[in-house]
Amino acid sequence: MVKHDAEAFHFPEQYDPLPELTDEVDRLWHEGRNKSALDVVLRFLRTEGRSAQAFGWALMLLRSGMRRTPDPGVVEPVTQEQIGNPYFAPVATECARCTKFWYSAHAQENFENLVLSNPIGLQCQVCRYSLCRNCLDSRNRNCPNGGCLGELGAPVLPTGRPLGQPANPYTEKLEHVLILWRSTPTSQDEAEELLDLACTWQERDGITVRSQVNQSDERDGEEAERRMGLVLVGLYERHGMISEDGLLQRTRVVPIQSPGRGHRLVFVTAAPETGVASQLSGPVTYLLFDEPDTDDEARPPRKRRWFRRGR
Repeated sequence: MVKHDAEAFHFPEQYDPLPELTDEVDRLWHEGRNKSALDVVLRFLRTEGRSAQAFGWALMLLRSGMRRTPDPGVVEPVTQEQIGNPYFAPVATECARCTKFWYSAHAQENFENLVLSNPIGLQCQVCRYSLCRNCLDSRNRNCPNGGCLGELGAPVLPTGRPLGQPANPYTEKLEHVLILWRSTPTSQDEAEELLDLACTWQERDGITVRSQVNQSDERDGEEAERRMGLVLVGLYERHGMISEDGLLQRTRVVPIQSPGRGHRLVFVTAAPETGVASQLSGPVTYLLFDEPDTDDEARPPRKRRWFRRGR
């Protein structure tokens, strides 16, 4: 029998408070700035890793963003991009049939006083197989998971999103990330979103993120685009911007379809176990191809080259 919560975060009965996080998030929440409050939680998860206190705040804020009726006291509502961010996947519940996901309040409630009223979904109390209300069979509460004798009911606890947003299997510290785009340049906000998708839970302190237009012939397909990116990674290594053997031993390619922006190829280079790259620290440096080369609005910016031709 397969358990369906292997990628979930399981809240401990007790955990140490984090006043440095709680004070800022609580202030923003009381000001109705839920989006900013959730951004603070996200930054904490990116740098400090999984935390019961941070996930607790995330659940409360994310559930506010999934309400059908907007709260008039909220001046900065949670966005759809935040709701789908992979750093929050461990506290999401996913329908095992259609991959719809939601954030259940049951993870932090007293089960003895649990009252169900038009639930978003139900969950097997043995294996955590979950179904949303659209996939439920109201006449049959037996668990559909083969070999399981449990029944669908409550509480509904986190399962992660193994079908829609599976956990990142890579854990190495990062050294360098290159993003190739076709028609729409990459902004810093999108670059951060792409890192979240491709490199969830990987340490990114001190790394450099570069974004560059893909100059390969689009008619040659994705394989040519990949070769173009790998050539650039090799050039960065040759110029000392990536440590030795980064291209051949530590670079992987992640294709991502960015909604409204087109196809992206993300070339992720992990840091070696030892050496300068493994000890990088500080903020992430973003070198974006679409940054202007001039402050003169009357003159168009020059097309930027990462490697200038020799004279």
